[in-house]
Amino acid sequence: MQKDKLLTKGHGMSQINLSQQIASRLSERIVRGELAAGTRLLEIQLADELAVSRGPIREALRQLAQWRLVDILPRRGVLVTTLTTRTANELYDVVIPLYELLTRETCRHWTPERLPPVYTTIEKLKGYARANDTAGYYESQFAFARACCTIIENTLLAELLRDFEPGLRRIYHRSRCLRDAAMADHLELMRQLIRHVTDRESESAVRRVREIGELERELALKSFGKC
Repeated sequence: MQKDKLLTKGHGMSQINLSQQIASRLSERIVRGELAAGTRLLEIQLADELAVSRGPIREALRQLAQWRLVDILPRRGVLVTTLTTRTANELYDVVIPLYELLTRETCRHWTPERLPPVYTTIEKLKGYARANDTAGYYESQFAFARACCTIIENTLLAELLRDFEPGLRRIYHRSRCLRDAAMADHLELMRQLIRHVTDRESESAVRRVREIGELERELALKSFGKC
């Protein structure tokens, strides 16, 4: 099997950093469908492919389980999870209120010094929309959320949102066939959101976030029949 030369344990790299690097690499393959639902991930095979020991592989698989990308099952090993309409609905049931909380707290705590990264992300979204770069546009949503997380300094909320990112990205990739047509509506909601945030109109901003979340849910559920 050809080894992945892009991922090597460099001088001074800790096992934790290596396992994180492996988890990121494997999660990207799952997100993009290169590792399909139900695929069994074998420690020894992955260790050989990535030219690392089995310890970092084991830690990386635990991280993937935390991100809900794999299930670690007794006597069956590690299997890539299956996306269904139920799991997509459950995900949005949880993440929409979290993003509402993030929005409400951002309205309360932003300062002129901390707001520029949020504006920068909005400008990037506009640029991706003008270029019809759907992938870049939807990936930038996570940068927007991260910028808001630095404003409120809520470590727990930031960690929760970061843990949900891979699952959301997997849904985005699955529903990519529907996203070109939805991008203009999505961007208009984002423009309204940033106006409400800068005006500290908390409840109006939260309503926009809920609309964005429900639009995302609609695209996700439609994708199971069309993409």
